[in-house]
Amino acid sequence: MRPRIPAVALAVAAALPSLAAAVDFSYSGFSTAAYAQTDTDLAQVGYVGQPEGIDEDGSFKADSKLGVQVTARFNDMFSATVQGVAYTDLTSNWEPHLDWAYIKFQPVSNLSARVGYMRAPTFMFSDSVFIGYANSWIRTPMEVYNLTPVYQLRGADLLWRQSVGAVTVSVQPYYGDSELEAGDPATTVDVKEWYGLAASAEMGSFMVRAGYGRQKLDTVNAQLAGVIDQLRMLAGMGCAGCATDADGLDPTSSPYEYLDFGLQFDNGTNLAIVEYGKRESGQYVAPDMHSAYATYGHRFGSLMPYATYAIARRDGANASAIPAGSPFAAIAAAANATLASTGNDQDSYTLGLRYEVPSFSIVKGAIVKLQYDHIEAKEGNGLFINVQPGFEGETDMISASFDFIF
Repeated sequence: MRPRIPAVALAVAAALPSLAAAVDFSYSGFSTAAYAQTDTDLAQVGYVGQPEGIDEDGSFKADSKLGVQVTARFNDMFSATVQGVAYTDLTSNWEPHLDWAYIKFQPVSNLSARVGYMRAPTFMFSDSVFIGYANSWIRTPMEVYNLTPVYQLRGADLLWRQSVGAVTVSVQPYYGDSELEAGDPATTVDVKEWYGLAASAEMGSFMVRAGYGRQKLDTVNAQLAGVIDQLRMLAGMGCAGCATDADGLDPTSSPYEYLDFGLQFDNGTNLAIVEYGKRESGQYVAPDMHSAYATYGHRFGSLMPYATYAIARRDGANASAIPAGSPFAAIAAAANATLASTGNDQDSYTLGLRYEVPSFSIVKGAIVKLQYDHIEAKEGNGLFINVQPGFEGETDMISASFDFIF
């Protein structure tokens, strides 16, 4: 009997033209070419847990990105979207990542469901955090957006939008899990359960938003696993504070909860954004914190100068729970070392300038940005990473970027 595979292949090949004609394909792309430099080599600006950030040597890769998105629309109800982005991740490697890959079902105009790989709406600009062209700043304020490094969700969400008079209301619940690689050598952090809800209301130039998210981790740092076991054993021997330290060092002992509130006013001339974020964990690695920023910009034609003030404040423990005079005090060193290396109080002041470049060739839009940041650690090392002895707790940083979409 002759094999049927060639016949099947011929049939599929013959059907491809009609299939392609039935599917509406579209694509878009975005890119940011950026450079940033501080005035010190004794500390770096970056995300907590990242092995390498921005210092006086300068960096072209910290804020640079390249992304392409392809959407296939099968009919009025079904579509599929894939987006890939090359950027510097939490391992400090600049490499491509799958950012979105989902199927969308929209049975009616104001309700849709997505299943696959997408971005959870944790913060106000989580969807556009990689798209420099869509953002006012060169980078979203790190005081708020450093509260969680996890953005990609593997799961499902719903989006319901409804106009009530002059107000448009949106509600977006989501559920799934996630994982990411961080550090050097890279450690995979598993988020075994992640759910939340974001809601917004828009009226004219105003938009108000609120969000809640809850993450349950399933990964323990290998370097801390032995310390955690020892602390739990000592707790059974009467060590006051050892159980608290064990839970604080163990990210699986309690969930991470996030609250976010945002307000935006944009009438085409004036832009004002305020966002507040809060993390509650009871953890030492990622302690309880609250952060906020306020941005104002004024457009003069194609130019928009802008200013931002941002804060980060620690609400969680900053020292081991084991009493100083305890016979077990020596074991507190691991907890104190972890607490000293995590986020703390910080203020930052930003001045920037955006210029909208006229579109050209295949470029649909482009923006040039210049930005100056003054960052001060108010307690400990603030949010600085890779801090060296002699660091005085503050730095000035200059950045420039060219953002475009195509």
